[in-house]
Amino acid sequence: MRLKNKKTAKMLITVLIIIPSLTILLTGCWDSIDIEDRAYVIGIAIDEYPQLPQGIKNKENIPENEQERMFESSTEVDTGVPSYAMTIQIPIIKHASLPNILSGGTSEPNTLKTWDITQVGNSFMEINRSITTRMNLIPNYEHLQVIIISEKVARKGLRNVLDLFIRDHEMRSRTKLFITDGDAKKALDVIPRIEDYASIYLTKMPRSARVNGEILHWMDLGQAVQAIYSGEDFELPALEVTEYEVMNKGAALFKNDKMVGWADGKDVEIIKIMHNVLLGGIFTSKFVSDEHDSENGVMSLEIIKSKTKITPVIQDDDITFKINVDIKGNYSDSVNHPLTEKIDKDFIEKAEEAFEESIKEQCIKTIKKMQDLGVDTFHFGTVIRSKKPSHWSKIKDRWDEIFPEVKTEVNIKVNIRQIGNIH
Repeated sequence: MRLKNKKTAKMLITVLIIIPSLTILLTGCWDSIDIEDRAYVIGIAIDEYPQLPQGIKNKENIPENEQERMFESSTEVDTGVPSYAMTIQIPIIKHASLPNILSGGTSEPNTLKTWDITQVGNSFMEINRSITTRMNLIPNYEHLQVIIISEKVARKGLRNVLDLFIRDHEMRSRTKLFITDGDAKKALDVIPRIEDYASIYLTKMPRSARVNGEILHWMDLGQAVQAIYSGEDFELPALEVTEYEVMNKGAALFKNDKMVGWADGKDVEIIKIMHNVLLGGIFTSKFVSDEHDSENGVMSLEIIKSKTKITPVIQDDDITFKINVDIKGNYSDSVNHPLTEKIDKDFIEKAEEAFEESIKEQCIKTIKKMQDLGVDTFHFGTVIRSKKPSHWSKIKDRWDEIFPEVKTEVNIKVNIRQIGNIH
């Protein structure tokens, strides 16, 4: 009888534990917010104050009521005039099926595919809270795809700009970063031809980097913050904005957290070569031929593989970097020469030499440009730190002074694998 009572007591205790547990689990999160009550932010543009509201292209055309709305809904700050204008892009799901011609910031409110809200302030958390005074939903950043920053803001420094985005639990470190030479907000006003939303269109832009060497690979929020706090110089993809499309336009160069200059597409190719991340692209050179001499003749090399080895050579105070680049590619096309031109072993050797000289010339040009700007985007300092740690400990505090004076020896080796179907 006593044994039976013990079993009953155990069962009772088990039931008493399970029931409250199930109650907690089945009722869901007590602080949850329904999907229909959230405004999912997919893109952010950060400009220097002042910035134009959605759909307005000239400051003279800003309606007085819009100016009042931007300021009245902004929390009053002790530091005076606002420093930043932040624009968030929220998709209007019920308008997703509308033709793209009706999207963007210049359409009527009832045909917009996104709601772009611009708010001003000195603190991004302050701006975020001010945005809630203009909408009936709670902004949610868990699906944030892209942050676009204007050149003016980038030149002042990214540390303050990115602080909130790396701290907030809703933000994702994989969010893509871009720099524009004009107003960042204009990138969100673009009307994509294929995608529904400008933010999604921008996020997918760097996909072509694997076939076009002039396009920088993705750089996300986490990578940028890591570079800033480690003291490394870095680069972010640059954009050129028109009304209907955005162009990849080289890269913005950063020292510490401040932008110091631009790198064009050819510079980006060399930067990718130095970092061993060039997956594809095209290099051109003047056409080589003994039979047909044409000043306008051009031949192209399609990059298949690139491998770079950088070796520091240190003698007293002199530092030289030996840069050996091995490139394999296909002879892809030629312009302004007869199709019947004989392509034999002798021609291939001359073509390889011509490509080697052309690539070497661009390498030297880009290296000099980076040294003039004082931006170690090649991470030469990291090479010394890993291969000559004892010497690095002596010069690391003076590296900014040393880098512009270091010497380089560039050696390019090109191997043409295929010449196509014409023999």
